[in-house]
Amino acid sequence: MDTNKYSVPSAETGVTTLLGKVFKDGLNQSELAAAYDDVSKDYDKVLFKSEYVAHKTAAESLAKLIKPDERPQKTILDIGAGTGLVAEELTKIGFKIIDALEPSSGMLEKAREKGLYRKYICEAIGTEPLNIPSGSYDIVTVVGGHTKNHIKSEALEEMIRLVNAGGIICIVSRMEGFYQFEEYKDSFFPLCDKLEKDGKWQKIECSECPFWKTVPGLKFLYRVC
Repeated sequence: MDTNKYSVPSAETGVTTLLGKVFKDGLNQSELAAAYDDVSKDYDKVLFKSEYVAHKTAAESLAKLIKPDERPQKTILDIGAGTGLVAEELTKIGFKIIDALEPSSGMLEKAREKGLYRKYICEAIGTEPLNIPSGSYDIVTVVGGHTKNHIKSEALEEMIRLVNAGGIICIVSRMEGFYQFEEYKDSFFPLCDKLEKDGKWQKIECSECPFWKTVPGLKFLYRVC
């Protein structure tokens, strides 16, 4: 991995190795899932040691929008669920109905061990519709999924399809990715604006936020129309 182009949160060997595996040039979806299978055993330990906080950023953002007494009834799809870090934070603040969508079977197995999700769906989101009915969820979370080799910009339309009218999409990812990674730098922001212009969703917030403590992120909150 070219660390002059992509920031690493620390010089600690574990996180440098992990990011090197999943940011390797040219990985397809199967190869990326295999890379995550390979790092799944130590994933949580490595991220916490490197002061990863994006999962907390997402939960805190939703807590500001959803009243405590409404949280237990809200249905959530956690896209790119990984080992369940987002679900851990969401359950702490009262959300109870959360499904995991994660293409790595190794990561999903670690999430299953925590027992926080209602469903464990081993698939990746893309431009083709998932086998999930439209409007199935009140909230979609995507934390860390918009980065090199990962979710394409065009998958935003499928995310919108999965959320009912009035529901929320919460995206948190490293800031530099939206400006440097080929997957996003010329497509993500224009597509966000087009979807709003077309009446598909309405922006609540787009702002800088912590991703790792030493690497800034961006958070996007949209309400589906």
